[in-house]
Amino acid sequence: MIQNISADTAHTMQIAAEFAIQGKLLGSLGAGGVASALTVAMVAGIREPKGGGEGAKKGKMRRKLTSTQATTMGVVAGTFYAAAGSIWKTSGQVSDAFAQVFTSGAFGTAGLGAVSLLLAAVIYFREMRPGAAAFTGVLSAGVWAAAGGIWGLPEALVLSGAHAVGAL
Repeated sequence: MIQNISADTAHTMQIAAEFAIQGKLLGSLGAGGVASALTVAMVAGIREPKGGGEGAKKGKMRRKLTSTQATTMGVVAGTFYAAAGSIWKTSGQVSDAFAQVFTSGAFGTAGLGAVSLLLAAVIYFREMRPGAAAFTGVLSAGVWAAAGGIWGLPEALVLSGAHAVGAL
């Protein structure tokens, strides 16, 4: 009886191996590729299509991002911008400059945790247009990653998920 179970298990493992996905689930993406794709998706989901003038056929928009979707996509994109480096590091520099305004002493003693809380409050209490929401998400990703602690959770979740599917 024990030999039948192990033979069945071996057969099941052989079938699973034949149907297993070989290599990375999404192919070879890389952080820069994901950052580029998310940027295109954000711009496409935010901007209304332009008509070509009178009598021209106006483009149709398949999906328009809500404020919440744009913010979430901005945080994910901002995390991939930081991971990609190269030209994408500009978003981190913008986040650092924004945080510097509050942590420089002009507002008293304030740390990156306070700036993170400020951004979270704006995201939670303010209904923004999708473009502003996406920018705020990208800005928040850099500040939250630099603040660490509980604010680093979005970055950890995004990068863990990316590793799990083979995107990085």
